Amino acid sequence: MKLRKRYLPVAAVLGVAFAIVPAVAVAALTEVKQLEINENCVDPDWPCWAAPGSSSPALKVTIAVGGEVMFTDHASTAASVVWTGSAPTTCSGIPVSASTGWEGKCEFTIPGIYRFESSTLFNDTNTPYGDANYTKYEVVVAGTPTDATTPSSGETQTEAMLNGSIDPEGNSVEYHFEYEGPGVTGKQSTPTATLSASDFASHSVSAPVTGLQAGMTYHSLLVATYGGKAVAGATTQTFTTHAATAPTATTLAAEGLNETEATLKGTVDPGGEATEYFFEYGTGTSYGQKTGRATVSASGGNQGASATLKGLIPGTEYHFRLVAKNTQGPAEGLDHSFKTMSPPTTPTTPTTPTTPTTPTATTSTQSSSGGTPAATTSGAIETPPPPGGGSPVATLALANAQHGDAVHGTVQIPAADGGARLEVELLAQGASLAKVKRSSSSRVGRLVRSSAAAGTVSFTVSLDAQAKRALRQHHKLALIVKIVLTPKHGAAMTITRSVVVR
Repeated sequence: MKLRKRYLPVAAVLGVAFAIVPAVAVAALTEVKQLEINENCVDPDWPCWAAPGSSSPALKVTIAVGGEVMFTDHASTAASVVWTGSAPTTCSGIPVSASTGWEGKCEFTIPGIYRFESSTLFNDTNTPYGDANYTKYEVVVAGTPTDATTPSSGETQTEAMLNGSIDPEGNSVEYHFEYEGPGVTGKQSTPTATLSASDFASHSVSAPVTGLQAGMTYHSLLVATYGGKAVAGATTQTFTTHAATAPTATTLAAEGLNETEATLKGTVDPGGEATEYFFEYGTGTSYGQKTGRATVSASGGNQGASATLKGLIPGTEYHFRLVAKNTQGPAEGLDHSFKTMSPPTTPTTPTTPTTPTTPTATTSTQSSSGGTPAATTSGAIETPPPPGGGSPVATLALANAQHGDAVHGTVQIPAADGGARLEVELLAQGASLAKVKRSSSSRVGRLVRSSAAAGTVSFTVSLDAQAKRALRQHHKLALIVKIVLTPKHGAAMTITRSVVVR
């Protein structure tokens, strides 16, 4: 089978036996197609069979509805055309059984796919695929596509998904959506897309739109085209975006902590309107200071918010929260806290040997009135110096009261112990974690560094899920912080300290 193309004047087409006649002739020339049945299938340009095992036809011919296809057999081999499904409405000149030297044509007035075989040809062992009958062909009769705009979906305050359906009727169809309404200049269009199928089934299509205004009504229309012509059938649909609401502010943990700086973090859901936000912060929950104001756009749901603080006091605890506001109302995030890092401490060398003592979390100082010494909290605990004098082995800086769901601190590691293994454990009594009283301690957090450099090493150990639940229930949690420093050479050293997390 070979496909040939000829071009004839429109006036001559109606009188020529092998023309494909369109339903409405509007061009000066019309394409004439002819299917010639012959035995010359060894020519690779003539697709006389499909690959073995393939369901695809050897040749597919597409015509417009109302067109005609001419079949001829000018070779010496007897051939015929056998329709395997629906047959054309009118055929003439095609023999019922295999014959030679004939011409015939079929008229196709109903869109669809018509399949036929030339079952008497190419049926010998000399063909490239052996004794096999791969002589299946298709004539695709393209009709007029139809489309419809269907209701939109997924509306938020600023977004929506525009929907529609297209029946391509065997054609390649391009489409886009047009929409208009408040805040939209004239009619806006989504990017043009091509329907992936060119069959005779209905297909759903969609495209998202953003940047809409809250609580407003919009109009949308599916626009489809094929061969430069518009597809008929779609009508305008309307949809309304959700009404604007007050924003939502969520305070997150601070990041980038050092001695004098911290970055405050949070998220803002604008509720469908451009929303202003800032952070309140200070050394207590009355805050007293604010960051500069910033704005998040109306679109996009939860959006990140941040501000960097500088010039903070080393070793100081700060509280902060995120505040957001639009025309629908204000919103305040929950209080969070952080502590800036303490400056490194410089160990001193005793002038005389000292006797090892037990580490303690408190020291005593004389009151100004000369009375009983008052107990004060120390920010650091040192391990006892070795017998015979020398520098302390390690120094722990840790606040007695901590806020949040993690414990922060620093360890000063002498140069001689650089590269030591550092393990920090958070221990809690079982009775503080559950209603069932248990006297044994449970580990509720752990951090291990296989090699800690000499100098000031900061650490943050988060509470596990069980401890977080207990903290939320009781609003405070007493912990033992246990630090084990194991040098590469020498015995391990342990420091313990009591803290309360709020």
